[in-house]
Amino acid sequence: MRNIIFISLIICLFTKPIVLIGAIQDEDFIYTNEIKKNSIHTVQIFPIGGELLKPIIELNGDNQLLFSFDEINEDIQDYSYRIIHCDKNWYSSQLSEFDYIDGFTENQISNYEHSFNTNVNYVHYELKIPNNDIQLKLSGNYAIEIYEDFDPEKVILRQRFMILDTKVELIGEIKHPIAIDKRETHQEVDFSILHSNFNIDNPHLDLHVILSQNDRLDGSERILKPIFIRKNELVFDYESENVFPGGNEFRNFDLKSFRYQTRFIREISNVNDTTNVLLSPGNNRHFKQYIFDQDINGNYLIEVQERDEPSTEADYAYITFTLPFDNELKHGDFYVHGKFNNWQCNNRNKMHYDFDKGAYIARIFLKQGYYNYQFALLEHNNKIPDTGYIEGNHWETENNYVIYVYYHDIALNYDMLIGVKTLNSTKNF
Repeated sequence: MRNIIFISLIICLFTKPIVLIGAIQDEDFIYTNEIKKNSIHTVQIFPIGGELLKPIIELNGDNQLLFSFDEINEDIQDYSYRIIHCDKNWYSSQLSEFDYIDGFTENQISNYEHSFNTNVNYVHYELKIPNNDIQLKLSGNYAIEIYEDFDPEKVILRQRFMILDTKVELIGEIKHPIAIDKRETHQEVDFSILHSNFNIDNPHLDLHVILSQNDRLDGSERILKPIFIRKNELVFDYESENVFPGGNEFRNFDLKSFRYQTRFIREISNVNDTTNVLLSPGNNRHFKQYIFDQDINGNYLIEVQERDEPSTEADYAYITFTLPFDNELKHGDFYVHGKFNNWQCNNRNKMHYDFDKGAYIARIFLKQGYYNYQFALLEHNNKIPDTGYIEGNHWETENNYVIYVYYHDIALNYDMLIGVKTLNSTKNF
């Protein structure tokens, strides 16, 4: 009997630290939009009926989010999913799944379909959130994880989304910055939070307000605190903290059809059932005068002409981007930048210098549709790419600024998303 007790104590001593280490790793992990399997492409999440909208729906509302992705593979895989509630900074909120989920915590993706009449064969997977298997009970940030072979450790991709429980009203405007040296190149965003029907006792501690340009949550966003507190109004009227480089209108290309060359497409060829698309070379716009061009602020739209169902009938192609440049830069790298790659800079959109052509080149595998993009420079030892280096900055540029308001509920110990507002820079200009 004594031997059994002794062995049990030894087991507890050696296993308990492992559990604690695992918990610490979960708390330190930031959930980002991430593709971990090379065969996965075109990961999307948006409200049903609004492909260009942010992945946000109202708590207990009527709408659903449509989450989808393609796998370049002819065989159907066993994929499951789980949903993690996150805090305002996209760490796990450490809530029990039973606190925010009504239904099953882990489920299979049962809605899939093979591509039809395409050169590139793929399987299209999609999922609606919420659904009959899972309902979400709290507002805030969420991440969906897709894993294979029924093993939660084999994660193939992660994607963020949000549930909104509107408690406050947001008003604001975009104007010229006060600083003279930024008046022609930057935009200032002033706004207020009206909360007559929602009590906020300590706004500096309980509120977390994020301001982003074109919904880029990649480190370029600003985290702000109110500078004036009035009755039922919190004022965010800074002189510099809420000022953004204006940037430039996004470049674009229309690839809804392989039959003809649209604007900015120089050549479409097909070799061994592989479609190659050569875009017209980009130019350095840094010192050029601003010219308005209608865009979708870095977003993209999956679409195909002469077909009925873009999700399974749109084909894939290799798109070649070219940026003429005299010499290879030593202090950074160029990337093709846009929502199509989650505003990230990684190997999927990195450009490489071709000494023979005297240009930076990127060859990116994309699904048919309409795309916005820019050329961005990411300097070594820097985490935020600079689009102004090639694209230039202008105060006239049309941009969307998105404000997110989080409130920390002390009693329930989680971050509620209580307000979201989009302001357009051209409304008052």
